[in-house]
Amino acid sequence: MIIDFHTHVFPDALAPKAGASLSATAGFPMFSDLTVSGQLAVMAEDGIDHAVVLNTVTNTRQVEKVNLFALETAKNYPTLSVFGSVHPLGEDPAGVLQRLYDQGLRGLKLHPDYLGIPFDDPSYRPVLKLASELQIPVVIHAGFDPVSPEKVHATPKAIRKVMAEFPELILVCAHMGGMTLWEEVLEELCGRRVYFDTAMCSPRTGMTAAMGKALVSAHGAENILFGSDMPWARPSEILDFLDTWGLTPEEREAILWKNGAALLHI
Repeated sequence: MIIDFHTHVFPDALAPKAGASLSATAGFPMFSDLTVSGQLAVMAEDGIDHAVVLNTVTNTRQVEKVNLFALETAKNYPTLSVFGSVHPLGEDPAGVLQRLYDQGLRGLKLHPDYLGIPFDDPSYRPVLKLASELQIPVVIHAGFDPVSPEKVHATPKAIRKVMAEFPELILVCAHMGGMTLWEEVLEELCGRRVYFDTAMCSPRTGMTAAMGKALVSAHGAENILFGSDMPWARPSEILDFLDTWGLTPEEREAILWKNGAALLHI
């Protein structure tokens, strides 16, 4: 079994425009058409049994539409675990999260760079407090993002500060704890109570096999989740790169599905 803990889809009508815009910003091609059906096809081709779909709010006007799509997708596709999103400066973000939880969503995605709000800003506190109480995973983009090349909004130091305030929070720091900031991740986050995912961690983003192995050794395979960042990376690309990290069979099994299944209760 393989669980991809980091993927993205959009409504069919929005996918072409959203995909073109996001790929232009990121500088990466897409490996599916950003639709649910396109993702399911890639999952089948690459041997992925289950995937987490991360929906991301980037402004206060999107909250309702993004989460309606999340709820609809969750209802219709049993091989997808769908996370909702909130805007920390929107109307009653903790209330939005509670309603999403009551309707069956069991995870949250936040992208501090697209929100333009540093992760240690107090505006996140009500949402993080409730997520901690509900014991649902919160996935954040961590480290560099090309949408904000001059400022990283979720640095390892900021993440460490947040975890000191919310020690029971189930926090998944995407991109092995901080895209391109892996030396700082080793210093600030490894060994602490956070999860990393492997999304977009490949030679294309500057990750080396030696650094991947060092992060696993320092943080523990039990705290790492396989993720691709589909459609901007194929699962098979990340899987092939993981095979160069020198993982034991037990480490590989933990990363590819056991840790994810435990967090998703599947």
